[in-house]
Amino acid sequence: METDRLRNNKVVVILDTNFLLLPGRFNLRIESIEDVIEKKCKIVIPTNVISELKRIELTGSDKNSKEIALLISERYEKIDLEGPVDRSILEYAKNNKCIVATNDMKLKSDLRKAQVPVVYLKKGSRLGLEGYIE
Repeated sequence: METDRLRNNKVVVILDTNFLLLPGRFNLRIESIEDVIEKKCKIVIPTNVISELKRIELTGSDKNSKEIALLISERYEKIDLEGPVDRSILEYAKNNKCIVATNDMKLKSDLRKAQVPVVYLKKGSRLGLEGYIE
C-alpha cells in the first residue's frame, strides 16, 4: 500500500534542451534532481525538446554533449508538446503543476513570474531549486 502511494505521488519534472546537455558538459546525473527536490520524481521530456536537440548544430565537446543528451533522453517518458519549446514547457508546467529543469535564463525568468518551480545548475557542479513544491 505504501509503495502505491509513493508511486502515485511523484512530482513531474520536465527537462528542457539545455538541461539535457548538462550531463555531457558537467558530468551531472539527471537522477540527482530527486536529491534537490527531496521527493520522488517522474522525469519527462517534451517531444519538441528532442526535435530541437536533434536540429541544433554543436561543435567540439558540445557535440559529444548532444550525443549523450540524446542517449539519456531515451530513458525517460516523452510528452507531446508542439510549437516554441520554451512557451510550450511554460504552459504545460503551469497547467499541470510540474517542475521545470532548465538553465535557460529567459525561461527561468518566465517560470519565476508564473510561480513554477525550477531546478537549475548552481556554480557548475550541483543543482539548486527555486520555488515551492506542493
